[in-house]
Amino acid sequence: MSSHQHTGVTPAVLAYTAPDPPVTEFEPPQDRAFFADPRKSSLLSATSKVTHLTPYIGTELSGIQLSQLTDAQRDELALLAAERGVVFFRDQDLTIEQQYELTKHYGVMKKKRLIILVNEQQDRDANQMDPRHVTILGRNTDGRDYANYGADFHGDHSYEINPPSYTLLRLIKTPSTGGDTIWTSQTALFDKLSPTLQKCFSGLHAVHTSEQSYINTINSGSKPFRAPIRCTHPLVRTHPVTRLNTLFYNPTFVIQIPELRGPENVHVLNFLREHLHTADDLTVRWKWAPGSVAFWDNRVTAHRAVPGGYEVEEREGKRTAVFGERPIFTEGGETLSQRDKRAKGKVNGVTPNGL
Repeated sequence: MSSHQHTGVTPAVLAYTAPDPPVTEFEPPQDRAFFADPRKSSLLSATSKVTHLTPYIGTELSGIQLSQLTDAQRDELALLAAERGVVFFRDQDLTIEQQYELTKHYGVMKKKRLIILVNEQQDRDANQMDPRHVTILGRNTDGRDYANYGADFHGDHSYEINPPSYTLLRLIKTPSTGGDTIWTSQTALFDKLSPTLQKCFSGLHAVHTSEQSYINTINSGSKPFRAPIRCTHPLVRTHPVTRLNTLFYNPTFVIQIPELRGPENVHVLNFLREHLHTADDLTVRWKWAPGSVAFWDNRVTAHRAVPGGYEVEEREGKRTAVFGERPIFTEGGETLSQRDKRAKGKVNGVTPNGL
């Protein structure tokens, strides 16, 4: 099954002209996780409970309010998200203005005009009313329907030149059942590949595009802000803070691996989608409630909202995002298994090279 489906290049699509210009590459500020205490003592000591929801991804912090975080705690939250993929909170009193302020901590720019460019143009979609955030609405569709691309795994705006680094989603209202969100660790997905495939994929790239989203948005009666985008990124990227190698793939926006021929593309992309969809051991599923918040690192996760089975007006959230560096792969990165082996060596008083 392919996610690369759209509802057709109709007369409405051909007649439409997007109002906003393309967004050019920029150099983001240094990741706030670089400033964090590796022990995260300020953040974790302020919680009443720390719960790792699965071995590979997802941590819930209880007894702490995001609205009250110090700058040191905010930095440590970034590091925790980079390490655990997604961090969850419940019963938050965060207002939309406080959400803006918290998000800006992770994307502070010296040139104020650039802040406006990033926040107001790069993360705009047809659901946005206020340019500072995206309104997330309920979906009562069947994810098996043709061209229902939004039901599959994706990384938010992975087709951008500067894809998002950190994202914060706060749910205002939720149904009593349904509307969950699933995240999968792409760091663990890469780690579970054979060394042979790890080596092969590390030299490849992936073409990400918003074309399906653009066409379907127009055909559904909405008006996208920008023309469709295509951007090529490494299929495997190295996280700038953790230095871990991670797959940078999602079936919603990735349409091609340019180094491969046609039939090779079909088989490799199908394998990657199957690898992602069968990774139950590398996945966390979050049951929302009003006031729940998820803070995640888009560079190391793929996620999907589970649609259907509830009234759409019962689910609404506000999403803010910080756009990060252009993805790169570096030879100095390592896998989770290599990191664990090195850490065990240090615990035993011996480094992996025996020195």
